[in-house]
Amino acid sequence: MKDKPSSKIALLLIAAGLALSGACSLTKGKEIGERAVAQFHDQFNAGQYHEIYGQADGGFRKATAEADAVALFEGVRRKLGAVTNSVQTGWRVNATNAGTVVALQYDTEFTQGKATEQFVLMVSGESARLYNYNVNSPLLITR
Repeated sequence: MKDKPSSKIALLLIAAGLALSGACSLTKGKEIGERAVAQFHDQFNAGQYHEIYGQADGGFRKATAEADAVALFEGVRRKLGAVTNSVQTGWRVNATNAGTVVALQYDTEFTQGKATEQFVLMVSGESARLYNYNVNSPLLITR
């Protein structure tokens, strides 16, 4: 028995709907991650390094002691200053068994120079928690 054209169209519409809902969830994860980066920059500028650490994902806290994370943030602040502007240059969103992983890359201007920042965030519901942070700048090189 042959499928009716209307049933094929219905299946295509269902598949398209599922694809769009997946794309929407990826876009939503990206937006939640972007808000978390803006909050990170606000807290960084305010010197709230312990708060950044306390709000980070358990994976971040397991891999990095609080004193080490605070020392990193203080060192970046001492060498680069406060964040004045940040432009997103790349992003990736992956759905995993553990949740949605959002990776965002920024070219960031600080009061004393420029850097590239990479954020990896774990998104759950409407919140994103810092999983990994990397900052690169020639001004951070010590000799």
